[in-house]
Amino acid sequence: MHSELEIYAALLNIPKLEIERVELGKRALNIYCKIVCFDSQTCPSCQKEVSKKTPKYRREIRDLDISGRKVVLHLLVHQYHCGCGRTFSEYFDFVSPGKSYTQRQAKWIFEMSAKQSYLQVGALVDMNPKTVERLCYGQVNFRAIDWGRIHRIGIDEFAFKKGHKDFIVILIDLDAHEIIDLLQFRDKAFIRAYFKGLGDETCAKATDFCSDMWGPFQSLAPELFPNALIHIDRFHWTLHLNKVVDNFQKELRRQNKDEPAFKGLKWKLIKRPENLHESEQKDIGAAFKCAPQLEEIYQMKNTFQPIFDIDFSYDFAVGQINLWIAQANGLKNKYLSQFVDLFERHRANILNYFVNRISSGAVEGKNNLLRTIKRFTFNMSNFQNFRRRVFAFNQ
Repeated sequence: MHSELEIYAALLNIPKLEIERVELGKRALNIYCKIVCFDSQTCPSCQKEVSKKTPKYRREIRDLDISGRKVVLHLLVHQYHCGCGRTFSEYFDFVSPGKSYTQRQAKWIFEMSAKQSYLQVGALVDMNPKTVERLCYGQVNFRAIDWGRIHRIGIDEFAFKKGHKDFIVILIDLDAHEIIDLLQFRDKAFIRAYFKGLGDETCAKATDFCSDMWGPFQSLAPELFPNALIHIDRFHWTLHLNKVVDNFQKELRRQNKDEPAFKGLKWKLIKRPENLHESEQKDIGAAFKCAPQLEEIYQMKNTFQPIFDIDFSYDFAVGQINLWIAQANGLKNKYLSQFVDLFERHRANILNYFVNRISSGAVEGKNNLLRTIKRFTFNMSNFQNFRRRVFAFNQ
């Protein structure tokens, strides 16, 4: 029996733990134990070392499971009696004061909760979901934001509730690809107040700012970041370029409902030519024979994007784009003209891509992270709790 207790002690691997007995149940392993320690402890009142102690009660502490059974430590707790009149309970290194689980159990549950709901984790570890939730919030490490090292900022909105409403704002360090912060509102006044609260000196250190074409982001950027180059992420204007082809093929379908060549074309036309399968190329070719103007617009789309793929100088790229715009205007297609108008309105900030080649791809990646968290938290509606989950997942 003595050797069996030694095996349990080795499995638990808690310094100075002495196991008195073990009760093996169907679902739980109850281990009665105590810490063998003749050291004194510090009185929280007078800060003197106290060695006088008496056994008082047993504290139930959940530890990591063993062989599918939950482990419950029935830990004998002593009380210390100080000469100043203060009586206090024994404290331990492996469990936080007032907690019913060890620190390593808390860490394990926290890691399990990264991609699962608290309800699912609670069912797996036989623990109340609210306890799991409180445990995880206690583990979140909200590190102070070191704005001194952040020079390139990406920003985007995220629909916090269904139906594209109640948008929140995500801030990304484009160099480290890390979330800087989440803002509860996306209105101009709130964003302005947030950055103004950092101080003008901090905002002046930003060298690049990248966002989509949403007006408030673009209009606030020069005001908040006077020394930064303002960018519009290429992903967002590319969406509008793809819509040119998509809208035109939809018009062809409406006008030619009985023509099979115009059906199922959307993603084939949006995909880059080098990624098309042979069958997809044949389908597109058949549509081009029926509508030559569709081929012209398709080729215009495919000649515009490569300008941004190649490491051209700013001046050369601008020259290529000017030639492309002249050719696009010559086609007199209303969808293509709408894109040209959009491009011209945001021309300066789009072309800044050829200065530093900044993209907010990291922002889009973090948006996917937020969508994942929303999904497994069943559309959590409390912003502060959602923010905790994001930083817990991302730390």
